[in-house]
Amino acid sequence: MKIPVRYGRIIKILLIIIVIAIAWALRWRAVTVLPVDYDEDDYLRAAQQYAALIRSGDWTGFTQTNYRPEHPPLAKIIFGVSILSAPEAPLIPDRSSSADPDQTLPKNLLRDARASSAVLGSLEVLLLALVNPLAGLFLAIHTFTIKYTSQVMLEAVPAFTSLAAILCYVRANKRKTRSGNLRGMNTWFILSAVFLGLTAASKYIYCVAGVAILIDWLIWSMEHKNLKRFFLQAFLWGLIAFLIFLLFDPYLWPSPIERLRSSVSFNAAYSTGTHVQEVGYPIWQPLTWLSMSVPWSGNRPAFVVMVDTFITLLAVFGVTRLWKKERLYGIWLGVAMVFLLLWPTKWPQYILTLTAPLSLAAVYGLSALVVEPIKGWLSRRKEKTNRDKKSNLANLRRVLPWLIPGSLFFITMALIPLLFEFGTSLTNLSSASIRDGLHGGILRAIWQGLTGQIEVSQITGRSNQVEFTGLNAFPYLINYISGSGLLFFNIMWTLLSVFLSTGLGLAVALLLWQKGTRFGRIWQALFILPWAIPEYIGALMWFNIFSPEVGWLALAVKRFGPNFPFSFFSGWESSTSFWLIVLLIPAVWYGFPFLMLAASAGLKMIPSDVFDAAAIDGADGWHTLRFITWPLLAPLVIPAIIVRSIFAFNQFYLFRAFFVFDNGTMANLSYEIFYNGQYAISATINMATVLILIGFVVLLNRWSKASEGVNYA
Repeated sequence: MKIPVRYGRIIKILLIIIVIAIAWALRWRAVTVLPVDYDEDDYLRAAQQYAALIRSGDWTGFTQTNYRPEHPPLAKIIFGVSILSAPEAPLIPDRSSSADPDQTLPKNLLRDARASSAVLGSLEVLLLALVNPLAGLFLAIHTFTIKYTSQVMLEAVPAFTSLAAILCYVRANKRKTRSGNLRGMNTWFILSAVFLGLTAASKYIYCVAGVAILIDWLIWSMEHKNLKRFFLQAFLWGLIAFLIFLLFDPYLWPSPIERLRSSVSFNAAYSTGTHVQEVGYPIWQPLTWLSMSVPWSGNRPAFVVMVDTFITLLAVFGVTRLWKKERLYGIWLGVAMVFLLLWPTKWPQYILTLTAPLSLAAVYGLSALVVEPIKGWLSRRKEKTNRDKKSNLANLRRVLPWLIPGSLFFITMALIPLLFEFGTSLTNLSSASIRDGLHGGILRAIWQGLTGQIEVSQITGRSNQVEFTGLNAFPYLINYISGSGLLFFNIMWTLLSVFLSTGLGLAVALLLWQKGTRFGRIWQALFILPWAIPEYIGALMWFNIFSPEVGWLALAVKRFGPNFPFSFFSGWESSTSFWLIVLLIPAVWYGFPFLMLAASAGLKMIPSDVFDAAAIDGADGWHTLRFITWPLLAPLVIPAIIVRSIFAFNQFYLFRAFFVFDNGTMANLSYEIFYNGQYAISATINMATVLILIGFVVLLNRWSKASEGVNYA
């Protein structure tokens, strides 16, 4: 039943009201619960200075005042306005920016300044809810967004104004004529520039929204062959934004060029300074922040729900649809992500530059993964008839004799061990209670716990009796693997190693498949050798090459100097990015032969008539690969990719051999915990790994449609 337009608008308004109420409630809770964080003392001190200038009427003081001048003053001025009604307090001492948070800040000033951030953070949610209420809800409950828009931080103002600039630009686009021209400098066009200027006057990095606008604008102008008008209007738009930036940054007025240069150069120097280098975050750290919720260990939780990981996961599956349906937000997400990966400073608050488009992408991901499959299932269910059911029953009777042996083998070799592993994860089995466990303690604890004969115990490894702990270990495990970044690294490692292995394997298969390739079978046999070598032996071989002190590469560099080939890998162990590359080399070397064999087998099955027809139609090499070769290969290659992904996700020996990142994968973490005698926790990790891999296989199979066979070439 279709909902009338009038009622649809009423429902949307009600949903927006609910979302904004949730956003404010969660942010106010954070205002009152979160402890003082880094930089809050700095910006509260700046607020005190501006409040004093306002009270005294010393407006010229704004041109000489900007505590921490590396950042523009607008957000600090807003904090100053927010504490005007509070009684004055002694000026907060000037401390180093890297000093520990000052927990003695005046509570009334801290609350009022935080409340102003919470208001602006809630307004940002309101703007996104106007676009899509569900996206607004995702942004409302995103813990990193809650945290940094509920503290005396600079994030709330530019997060709000950058989203406002995007929305005004989208509104201005609706005023475009059929010829592709804007109807003059309309109000929304000007407001977009104004909000971008306010963004720059708050925090520079949020101007990535302006870069996204220009890219989308340029693409649109190229599509409509209107580049001349684009450059003129873009110049005017940028000029308005720059003038607004100057207007709301009075600190620049006495010497605009010099002070702006000093501010920008400070940020550039800081990003490569000792403090950032000491922290040593890897290049992918922003992705780690996005893959986890804010770590929390206080008695009173500051965050009611912690689902940042799921929001990011949904966004990954929705980003393609976001690009197709709302290109500007896809560009915004991409530009911000590229900037965060390239910019050396990796503080967690920087991800707020993209949490708005990320939340919108999550809506499309939810639709792709949940809503549409449910609709499809309901539709298919209606189409089924009784005849189909009878036919399926008859088929089952025919194949049942053949299924029974395989089913018995599966139950014995896979299902029973898996059930035992799951049962162990419900207990506190450890080295202290292993004797009781071997004498039936595991089954006793599981039976008594499931039947309610005993109460659920807390997780402990000190008891000499096996106790029933239920599912208590799973929440702690999820918090640890997501909060430590282990889960993200495990997924990133799987994607990188499998992607590179697939690319190399497919490339080698295509080269060997070409007509005129000599000694093809010999080359293929040589390329299979890495797969034939046991993984641990291969890992040790590569470690002997890259060992920091006694490896072949290190010895060669010492002997022949820095001009030796690949000498740039020397010292790889001290650079996170380099040791990831060093680990990927043996992973790809070991993994590509399997993909090469799958691709080679598939290529031999493709009839030559298909390529002859493509050549007659004028298809070049790239189009033939994209629209002919790959679709015909996919049903065979994608199952191989799934198998290789499972092995990569459980990569073990490689990390053990290199001794760089002990807990590189969940398999390594499980081993470490098992080795330390925490058998039940190790079983819990194994069960979580199985569930993750099952979800991965289902999603990849559904996305690739490989199970449907070749019906789309």
